[in-house]
Amino acid sequence: MTRSILTTLFFSVLFAMTLSAQDMAKSVQMTLMSRPSDFPVPPSSNKTLFFIQRNKNKHTIVYDAKMQNGKLDASNPIDNYWLRYYSYDMSGQRKELSWAQQNFAYGYNSKKDATGKGHYITLTAYDKRKIYLSLDAKGNPIATMTINGKTCRLNHIWVFGDDSGTWPKVFHIDLHGTELASGKKQTERINND
Repeated sequence: MTRSILTTLFFSVLFAMTLSAQDMAKSVQMTLMSRPSDFPVPPSSNKTLFFIQRNKNKHTIVYDAKMQNGKLDASNPIDNYWLRYYSYDMSGQRKELSWAQQNFAYGYNSKKDATGKGHYITLTAYDKRKIYLSLDAKGNPIATMTINGKTCRLNHIWVFGDDSGTWPKVFHIDLHGTELASGKKQTERINND
């Protein structure tokens, strides 16, 4: 009799866990979202290129141009770092990226263009889309890329993922930019299939 009660209890718990996992999967699919409006926008300067935010928390990875004598730094054109936002301090505390973050997630690779004035940038975690780093007509740094087939100034990237496992799982990224030709906002979602 005890064995049948334990067996029943075991299968009841297993069934409940399966339903809970299915509900959680549906919930995750239903909440695949864009950047919440209450997330902070990092302070902007004449060196600001773009930023990355994730659904995990409000901490932000900022990408600024590194300049030398009015030109992009030839060997290391970007200064990328954390701005840590806390509920008790929304001013954004700067923190350098760790070696692992730089080499596996938020770092970049740079290659000079044929003119030697601009750089093609690929992000470490997603190298399928190139970002072009150059100076605009006023000499200010600008990061551009193709978003929805249009040449855009890259404003920010939103990453929606799940960090609960051994290795983070990204469900999608949203590229946000402004068309250079028209000034219209563009957003493109890239799903991780």
